Amino acid sequence: MEEIQPEIIHSVPQRPPWRNVMLLLGLVLLGTSIGNIIATIIIITLASSFGGPDLEQLSMMLQEPGQFPHAWWYLMIFHSISHSFTFLIPGVIYWRWSEQHKVEEFVSRPLPAFSVWAMVLLSMLAFLPLNSWIIEWNSHLHLPEGLQRLENWMRHKEDELAVMTQFMTDFNSWPKFFIALCVTAIIPSVGEEVLFRGIIQRKIFHKTRDIHSAVWLTAVLFSTIHLQFYGFVPRMLLGAMMGYMYFWTRNLWAPIFAHFINNGLTVLIIFLSHRKVLDVEISTESSVTWVGAGVSLVLTAALLWGLKVISQRSSNLTNDT
Repeated sequence: MEEIQPEIIHSVPQRPPWRNVMLLLGLVLLGTSIGNIIATIIIITLASSFGGPDLEQLSMMLQEPGQFPHAWWYLMIFHSISHSFTFLIPGVIYWRWSEQHKVEEFVSRPLPAFSVWAMVLLSMLAFLPLNSWIIEWNSHLHLPEGLQRLENWMRHKEDELAVMTQFMTDFNSWPKFFIALCVTAIIPSVGEEVLFRGIIQRKIFHKTRDIHSAVWLTAVLFSTIHLQFYGFVPRMLLGAMMGYMYFWTRNLWAPIFAHFINNGLTVLIIFLSHRKVLDVEISTESSVTWVGAGVSLVLTAALLWGLKVISQRSSNLTNDT
């Protein structure tokens, strides 16, 4: 998965930027609707045989899943299908239909070198303490008094999502762990990176020719679309990290791997804590001090710089040969 070369881009019919935006937005909205319909049909069909919600109760299950039998499995089906139709499938269709590229071009480059995988992994691990510290800081932010009703609505949506997240991560069996890993780590890492880094960031860069604008605008959009207002800043920073990883390595597998590590590590820690292997609790309250956050910042910056240097050297060697 690679950055598209300029000579390929020029062969694509040029359209006004607003038309590309409307087309991609339309595909995402259409994909979301189709995905929800397909997921609903599958869940209702399964529920008629194994027990669960009917069509009228489905929305209630999404709000209070604990009241319905087999709700965990139904939610995993719902999220896997709806997520694929919201991010991955619209991105691939846009790539093929609007960009007029073959799908095979998304995976035309070889996998990154081992050194790149290692630097991406170490960077994500080094960022964990800083990310935890920022999550706690962001969770305590308050809007001005005039926006109190908006803040109350945001907090209510955050609490609803927290209930859903707690229910979906309440498992301690290996089969559920692997399914949760697939639904919450593998599918999102591929789908979201294809759409945000592979399509949106690339399109912004080709219009602005400024990588920093492309990375940060995409990161803001990436964080906004998750509708988790009290996690906006840390998710935006993660998006920016993955954006620079894509730009430096010119390989979409790098941010996909980073995204997978971020989501998958959370699932793994929760699973091990439920099995009493680890004594940890996932929450917005962080035990990281500002000193620890500072050390994490320095280590993360150094590792990202190392990733940039390694990627540039690898690119130079490829050009020389």
